[in-house]
Amino acid sequence: MSVSNNIGHSSSTSERQKGAVPGQNAPPAQPDAHSRKRRGRVLGILSIVLLIMLIFAAVRLAAVASASNEQLLVRIGNQQLVTLDLRQSLPINPDLLGANVFPQFGTSSQDNVNGFMHYSPALTAGLVNAHIKLLRFPGGKWGEDHLLSNDQLSAFSTLLEQTDTNGMLQARLSGPIKGNLGELTSVTSRAALAGRWVDFLNNPRSDQRIGRFAHAPYHPVKYWTVGDEPDTLINPATGRIYTVAEYVNDFIQFSTIMHRTDPTIKVFGPEISEFYGPGAGPTDANGQLWMEGFLKGIGAYERAHNVILLDGVSLHHYQFTDVTRESYMFLSSTGAWNYLLPALHQLISQDLKHDEPIAITEINTNRAHQQAPARGLAALWWGDTLATLMNAQVEYVAFSSASGVDTPYPLFAPDSQQPTPMLRVMELFSHLVGAGLAPALIPLEVQRDPISVYATQDSAHQAVSLLFINKASSSQLVQISAGNTIFSASPWNSLNVHLMGYTMVVVTLHRSGNAEAYSFTAPSGDTSTTAPVIHTMCGNQTSTLPDVLPC
Repeated sequence: MSVSNNIGHSSSTSERQKGAVPGQNAPPAQPDAHSRKRRGRVLGILSIVLLIMLIFAAVRLAAVASASNEQLLVRIGNQQLVTLDLRQSLPINPDLLGANVFPQFGTSSQDNVNGFMHYSPALTAGLVNAHIKLLRFPGGKWGEDHLLSNDQLSAFSTLLEQTDTNGMLQARLSGPIKGNLGELTSVTSRAALAGRWVDFLNNPRSDQRIGRFAHAPYHPVKYWTVGDEPDTLINPATGRIYTVAEYVNDFIQFSTIMHRTDPTIKVFGPEISEFYGPGAGPTDANGQLWMEGFLKGIGAYERAHNVILLDGVSLHHYQFTDVTRESYMFLSSTGAWNYLLPALHQLISQDLKHDEPIAITEINTNRAHQQAPARGLAALWWGDTLATLMNAQVEYVAFSSASGVDTPYPLFAPDSQQPTPMLRVMELFSHLVGAGLAPALIPLEVQRDPISVYATQDSAHQAVSLLFINKASSSQLVQISAGNTIFSASPWNSLNVHLMGYTMVVVTLHRSGNAEAYSFTAPSGDTSTTAPVIHTMCGNQTSTLPDVLPC
């Protein structure tokens, strides 16, 4: 009994000490200080992890929203949906917009042949308005058949000054050249003459700037070529058409003297009449491929002598010898550049061991003695071709020609100096690549039949321009909209653009603003009139014929 009493007493005492109430469960044990500290540390770590996850999610959301704000979606009729990524851009050389010019009317060459191109106020104003930035002189075969005088060089320099353009001058390669010392048939004497031209134009203290040339205009010529289509020229040293090896030798001597006279100039070659692709020609009388042989010969010399004599690879291109084919085949021919130019760059890098820019120094639908296409088709071809060259990063293009000839179609009619459809194409491009702050190309790899699209933006990323070329007779609807946005409104407004048949349109969208368009409809049939480029503020149409306006 006494043992039982002791146990019961002990239990009651223990419960009272613990604060227990008889008949109720005991409260859970309280954690000690170490446990509380550990739990706090875990909660702190979880809070930090949660905060990091929230920050990461916010950054990702902002990045997605920002990316969507830097995309535009373009749907062209039934063609594929095009996505413009505004974060991508490539530089555009302003010398993409160039033209060939001939000696001024009223000047005479050293062999007493008169110049035939009018440097009229209408022509100079038109070149400026179209943002032409490169003038090549004296315009092809004329420069090989005749010998320029200082009068003609001075007139060209004045034209460059008036139009604020870069000059490209063709040094005469063939001969014989009749100079003060007799006939200059040797390559040394001909190269020396080219050096004298560089000195006259690019050296304000030249010993040739005396007498009536003491105050001759000073506008240095940056770009030079050696000859015009040497694959067709007679070598005065042999009396036969140039071979590749002979031209390589002469180019080296010309470029060496010209660079020595002015180290800042850039000399281009080989200036061949065409380039059909690697292994396709043209070839010389020995079967040597002109482009491949030239690049290999110059590359070997440059490496052996540790010099750079070739600053750019130049060629001519006249698209068709027969334009009687169907217009669709004619207008789809521009796609060949997408294969030709990468292959040429590969050749250049392979043979020179470095890349060089490409210059198309003469280009048009056909040569003067060949049949020309209809004026409207020629304009559409030129617009699509120039845009394709821009897309392929060609840096120098000189259209043949500004004026002075009837065919192939020039920029200005030779007599009246009135604009032709070819000039309207250049005017459109001035709103695509000549306006804004250092416009850059937005690269696109898309279907281009029957409607081509090309895109640029300004360096401040405040304006995006799109060029549409409708090569079909039927009208098409283009829908432009912002990329998908998340919890935010896009700074780019949606826009519908109406493309009439055979029309070129440049549409410029302004960030957080309105859009505007410049449009040109190619002439149909045999009409000799040229419609103007029409400017439209999108959304503000007052015309009763809305289909005539692009937006």
